[in-house]
Amino acid sequence: MKLKDLSITFHTEKIKECVDFYSKYLRAKVSFDTGWYVSIHLQSDINPYIYISFQGNPDGRAVKNLFTGGITLNLMVEDVDACWEKLRQTDITFVEEITDHEWGNRAFSLYDPIGNLVYVYSERPLHEKYKDAVKG
Repeated sequence: MKLKDLSITFHTEKIKECVDFYSKYLRAKVSFDTGWYVSIHLQSDINPYIYISFQGNPDGRAVKNLFTGGITLNLMVEDVDACWEKLRQTDITFVEEITDHEWGNRAFSLYDPIGNLVYVYSERPLHEKYKDAVKG
């Protein structure tokens, strides 16, 4: 698996409070905002790609049943299909089978041993309905 990026998503119903906190105190800028999922970019002179995200409850779905841990570890890889095929040959149980998402990626997910969700993805074109979610 050739890793290209790593970010963390926190699961919370206090998205606005978190975004306000990081913006006010840590110079964060919103980079993607659907209302139920917000990514922020932390300003850095060393690494220009420091992002964290906050996810709430989209469309009234019971997100907490899916996310048993406190975070999602987002792993961007060069070739998600190759990773999927390699891991399918193991005894890993997948939470989500590989699929294309309208928000601009192709991904699969699984739980780590302590219940955090591991989301493995490669970027794909963003669906038109998410174009307005991209900020700055």
